[in-house]
Amino acid sequence: MTTYDVIIVGAGPAGAGAAGLLAARGRSVLLLEKGRFPREKLCGEFISPESQTIFERLGVRGRMLAAGPQPITRMVVIAPDGRSIAVPISWLAEATRPDACAWGLTRARMDAVMLDRARELGVVVREGFHVSARLGRRGALSLVEGKTDGETAETFAASLVIDASGRGRIFAPEGARPASSRLFGCKVHLRGVQGLGETGELYFFRDGYGGLADVEGGRSNLCFITTAETLRAAKGDRAKLLDLTLRTNPAARARLRGAEVDGDWLGTGPLVYGRQPPTPGVLAIGDAGAFIDPFTGSGILLALMSAELAAPVVDHALAAGLGAAEVARRYDALHRAQFGWRFRACALLRRMAFRPAVRGPLVTLLSRHAAAARLVARSTRQEHG
Repeated sequence: MTTYDVIIVGAGPAGAGAAGLLAARGRSVLLLEKGRFPREKLCGEFISPESQTIFERLGVRGRMLAAGPQPITRMVVIAPDGRSIAVPISWLAEATRPDACAWGLTRARMDAVMLDRARELGVVVREGFHVSARLGRRGALSLVEGKTDGETAETFAASLVIDASGRGRIFAPEGARPASSRLFGCKVHLRGVQGLGETGELYFFRDGYGGLADVEGGRSNLCFITTAETLRAAKGDRAKLLDLTLRTNPAARARLRGAEVDGDWLGTGPLVYGRQPPTPGVLAIGDAGAFIDPFTGSGILLALMSAELAAPVVDHALAAGLGAAEVARRYDALHRAQFGWRFRACALLRRMAFRPAVRGPLVTLLSRHAAAARLVARSTRQEHG
């Protein structure tokens, strides 16, 4: 049985980012990933300007640019009745810069770049490895068991285990209640969407919302959230699902005219927002620890930031001989201090967005007053402690 300083489960931006940062600090790291790269993920594939700054620190910004991301300089939020608000991407940047832009880049490309960088830094990577949900113990070590498809089970040991497996949380607490949310997410890539260019669009409809933006390679990302009731009404018919959701918004209906599906549909849910209950003996980062509303366009950003937040905490804990519970406590305190305001602001905006009686007047107000719209956009970014 091989022993490492840290075992990380999940090679998305949080997992690969934390793995690389810890390896750069001289830690032995095993990164376990059930998929094989490149692989698609359900994601809006919106990379904010702040994320690009983190890419620079991780040593991958140039490689991301070489992948040919689509620049996005503004987002337009469109209500069901056609009223809209234009949000310059510079409003979301760490410092307001007229030239700030986001990128549209598929997770298949982005995650592969991140994983390659982790390998370069000395991380041991096992793709196609399915981890058991049970976490064992041997003295001060945590034991992680699993197997590659069709192979004999293997066990690895580490001083600390990090769950970066996404919202599915491979190490969810025992006895955790099933999610009670009625919201589900869907994603598909399209070809033939005309007229977007450097603009991304966010459409609201009766029971959800969806985003559309170009990514590399002449494709567009369509990602949306709707209810379980609507999914049942569609009865597995993807065209009918679009008719019941996005195409009820006139702007989305016009934009999707002539578009063709390019790739598989992906679905997930139910969606549970905010911080997740802790699992003893495990540090959860990225979506496994806290899931923020997709309309903020900051899911990838928070995954990367959680990696940067966790790495020094873990490195110090290993040097000091601290246990997993103390590591999780310190990380949680830092996470709450840095991101608490964002989650509270997003929860408030979510409640307003799903109430038509409130949503209409709010869109009217924000469309007429740029200062108010900028304040709302910045509320999903600011750090208040």
